[in-house]
Amino acid sequence: MNENPQISEAAQLVRRLVRDSVGAFFRNTYAPGTLDICSVCRAPANGNLCDDCRSHRADYGNQLADRTILLTYAQGKHPGGPHQSAHVVRAYKGYFGTPASPECQEYMKLMVRVAAEIHRPCFEGWLGISWDSLTFIPSRERPDASHPVAALARAVESPDGPTSPLDRFLLETGPGAVISAKHQLVEDRFLVPEKWRSAVDGKNVLIVDDTWTRGASAQGAAIAAKQAGAATVTVLCVSRWLNWNWAPNERLLSSLAEDYNALLCPVTGQVCQSAINYRA
Repeated sequence: MNENPQISEAAQLVRRLVRDSVGAFFRNTYAPGTLDICSVCRAPANGNLCDDCRSHRADYGNQLADRTILLTYAQGKHPGGPHQSAHVVRAYKGYFGTPASPECQEYMKLMVRVAAEIHRPCFEGWLGISWDSLTFIPSRERPDASHPVAALARAVESPDGPTSPLDRFLLETGPGAVISAKHQLVEDRFLVPEKWRSAVDGKNVLIVDDTWTRGASAQGAAIAAKQAGAATVTVLCVSRWLNWNWAPNERLLSSLAEDYNALLCPVTGQVCQSAINYRA
């Protein structure tokens, strides 16, 4: 029997699956437009932009991402000790010398796959156009498709989905990735190689990453796509990293009482019509 007669049985099944997998430690991000939440990165803000995103906009304007989609918060420096959300977004690719965790990789792919499958009509309606091309944000250490983040990008597309496959292309790290500070946004952190330009020029591009910290990587990738002629850029990040040891972050994170709900739209913060009508 449906928990809510308006919501399809398939949607409720997916909600329970995701809740049972990651609901104990992941929480939904606040939607863009929420009072005192940054409309770009979903961090605390005075107004509609945090200080970092306001600075990026002042410096780079329309070279930045046109839309940003963030699904959950990774809770760093938790007062109760290491938080599982922070562990998952790190362990899925391996950190501090530990091997990548297959279980955490599945959690991360599940987040992307379900969000894209249920809410893609909302994402593309928000942008006003359908995506044409897809890529991920490379690391200097593993810049090719062997990095686990590439699997997150692939999770956007369902093999049996109703939409046409997206053109895939690769970004390369640019000179700015070497000379700039890790969290400093520079226009040459990434570049689009010539052989991939046809997948970017004039196209509506989706860029996938695992974690947004201060936006240097995500917006650096957006700048590279815009410089290569992209018509629009959307960035989808699984998590927004926030540390508890800053009072505005503490207030935001303390307010997150509900388990992650896959039916809540990252665009509106509500159970959207796409979720209500979802059919597997």
